[in-house]
Amino acid sequence: MSPLWPLFTQWAIWPTALSAALGFGAFAVILGPAEWFHRGHTRSRTGLRTDLLFWVFTPAVGKAITFAAVTAVVSWVMARSGRELDFTSGAGWGPVGRQPLWLQALEMLVLCDFIFYWTHRLFHTTQMWPFHAVHHSSEHLDWLSAMRFHPVNDVVSRVCQAVPLVLLGFAPAAVLCAVPVVVVFVVVTHADVPWTWGPLKHVIVSPVYHHWHHSSEPEALDTNFAGIFVLWDRLFGTKYMPECRRPRVYGLKNERAPGSFLGLLAYPFRVRRQYEPAGGEE
Repeated sequence: MSPLWPLFTQWAIWPTALSAALGFGAFAVILGPAEWFHRGHTRSRTGLRTDLLFWVFTPAVGKAITFAAVTAVVSWVMARSGRELDFTSGAGWGPVGRQPLWLQALEMLVLCDFIFYWTHRLFHTTQMWPFHAVHHSSEHLDWLSAMRFHPVNDVVSRVCQAVPLVLLGFAPAAVLCAVPVVVVFVVVTHADVPWTWGPLKHVIVSPVYHHWHHSSEPEALDTNFAGIFVLWDRLFGTKYMPECRRPRVYGLKNERAPGSFLGLLAYPFRVRRQYEPAGGEE
């Protein structure tokens, strides 16, 4: 067995797979009943099989692909800067790496969400849209939709986040502290529940807030790009949060993606037309 394999499983597979497995179990117990209580009745749901397959694929296979790509890019960047990427150490370097892990993890969440905001907008306004359209193809949005991501979408987003983190000296151990927080936010904000977080709604992204991002209603198109902190949408004019109302329709506005798991993985490569500002566009 390659000596890189234990490191690969330590940094790529186990953190995300374990977080996703625990998250699936916990949220099935917590969010499932909460969604049922909110709806007040059983609602037919399309795409259940597809979403369950993505719950297996994204944390395991998808994240393995992402880890390989991130490692290759970061190793090249580090070599160009005269440093070597060392997976055997959980420590960072420089002033940032000498900070307490909890502070590094907090700073990392803020920085990564800022980067996510802009890469997210990139996926909505360029020819990269077909890859992100996979995530927006759900017409019945709930917590099970949270892992419906194309691996190319994930690779580009994580590479854009990883390079600055490594160059700034953040400790890999801090990444492990932050990953579960991100997984929780991704899942909870997709839940079909009327939660707004009360006074914190002006600071933290809520399920209602993120549901507007997935809506294909005209006024909601290309809004609410932030993943954790509402601040970015407020600063850059993309916040949309009507009072006392929730989205009525979700999904893609000007296109129709396949409903199957394999069909969605192939969809971006089959699309030949240029992106048009379309709706339902995390």
